[in-house]
Amino acid sequence: MSTPMFASRHNYFHHSNTRSKDRAKVFLDKCHIRPLLRKAWDIYRSDWATEHDREDAFTTIQRLDQSHNGSSSAKMFGGIVVQEACDRILLQNKDPSEVYDTALEKYMGYVARDWDHGRDADDWSNCQNKLTDVIRTSVAGLREAMATAPKVYGEVDLKGCLPDNKVEHFNKPDYVGVGDLKTKWPKRANTKKGWSEASLPKNLGGPFEMNNVYQVAGGWHINGRKPVWLLYANGNDFVVFNESNSEQLQPEFLEKVVADQAVHHKVTEKMLMLADETPDLFELVSPNWDHISWNEPPSVIEEAKRIWKL
Repeated sequence: MSTPMFASRHNYFHHSNTRSKDRAKVFLDKCHIRPLLRKAWDIYRSDWATEHDREDAFTTIQRLDQSHNGSSSAKMFGGIVVQEACDRILLQNKDPSEVYDTALEKYMGYVARDWDHGRDADDWSNCQNKLTDVIRTSVAGLREAMATAPKVYGEVDLKGCLPDNKVEHFNKPDYVGVGDLKTKWPKRANTKKGWSEASLPKNLGGPFEMNNVYQVAGGWHINGRKPVWLLYANGNDFVVFNESNSEQLQPEFLEKVVADQAVHHKVTEKMLMLADETPDLFELVSPNWDHISWNEPPSVIEEAKRIWKL
């Protein structure tokens, strides 16, 4: 399905989970930063650009590219490493002991971000001793969650329009097109150790868990309303939520979530239609700086404030 011109002219090619980012942050990322980085990388990799052009391009990359500007976090990176390890064990039948060693080696190569007063460095230190345990519990949880799946496979891209939308919604389930793995890590606490064990959710009613429900709901609608599940794993245990034990993953609730996201997307589409040029788009939204999606490196915040003339 081709993206409508009213969206593609702003480099906006798909909708995403509406609870994951502030709408202003979505516009900044999709309509400004991504095309800026595409241009910068084209220049940097070209054989025609001058050395000065390449230096300017790499400055942009260092400021705004997530793989270079320190926007990741130790816990996010831990989740990536765990999923890769689970894939090797469950999908590639690799020896778990070798996978644990490889995963730990990769995790130890992480460079903590330097703009959050040492919080990420502490998280990285606290998570190291839990990495292997989280891989073990995640593998066990995935085996349970996928026990009845006719075929076991990893990430897939799902695209399709939600009701009354003109731009596609994008979802990327971690496993078998219907399930997502969420890793839980130790957190800073006012204790003798300085941190506390991560707890597993008892239900999907909390704000962070509801973000996950919104995430799987879009894929549920696109993927033929196949039953979806969410797996949470910490270093001690795991819990699997599905339609049999969670109201939030039952069709009636998911329909409401999809309808809510569809309305949000429709407003976004109206803004994309109204804005003749991309700078006009930023005049239609105001950043909610308190949203977690703005927990970004200073270089990204500076770019945002420049765009909104703050």
